[in-house]
Amino acid sequence: MKTLKTSALALTLAGLFVAASSYADNSASSYTEDGTAVIGAAAAKAGAMIEAEAVAGEGYVKVLSSELKNSGTPKDLVIGLSFETSLFTETVVKSKGGTKDTSTASAEIVMKVFVDGVEAAPGEIVFDKRYQELWAKLGGVLDCQDTADADGVYDGIISFDECNLTEEEIGLILDTKAAHSFNFLAYNIGSGSHTIEAYAKLTKDGTAQMGETDSSASLGKGTLSVWEVHGANDTGAE
Repeated sequence: MKTLKTSALALTLAGLFVAASSYADNSASSYTEDGTAVIGAAAAKAGAMIEAEAVAGEGYVKVLSSELKNSGTPKDLVIGLSFETSLFTETVVKSKGGTKDTSTASAEIVMKVFVDGVEAAPGEIVFDKRYQELWAKLGGVLDCQDTADADGVYDGIISFDECNLTEEEIGLILDTKAAHSFNFLAYNIGSGSHTIEAYAKLTKDGTAQMGETDSSASLGKGTLSVWEVHGANDTGAE
């Protein structure tokens, strides 16, 4: 993982907050070329998962971190987290004789940010999510019934026009949700050195009857950017 840190960079954040008078006077940042590789390295390290669970919850692994130093009166932090995300879902169904077969696959990437071990608002964010469901009812069944003539008599012989081929059915459901980039907030951060950490959790699931299912989730390039800002009611005097 490569990191790049910058401090004491003056930035104008007009329009970033509802409060028009907010502005930044300190920042820090870091990046990674491959978020999934970071997760794999952390999971392979003894105790890494235990540490992640203690901080962010079960299944979370740290993917980016940075430090910011400030002084003077308490200020707020705007923490921008952005990632390339990839989801793969595969569903295969096998049906014959009019039997319905269903397969499902899902994958999800959620993230949290912590400042000095305290979760930043608004908490857990879904960066990418997909639920896929495929079903099929194939091999239409020939449904035949002996019909009576005008006198109400059944002849016991079924002709072609007394038969109907039941309809075949194929259906697909896709339910998606994504952010890819999100601004987290931390309020009233005191003076000193502060550690900002981003955690990710990647999950997958699936069900199959007669068919097959597969799914995966991965992270690509990502950035973590932190800005220290004065609120609208802050005069900026120190």
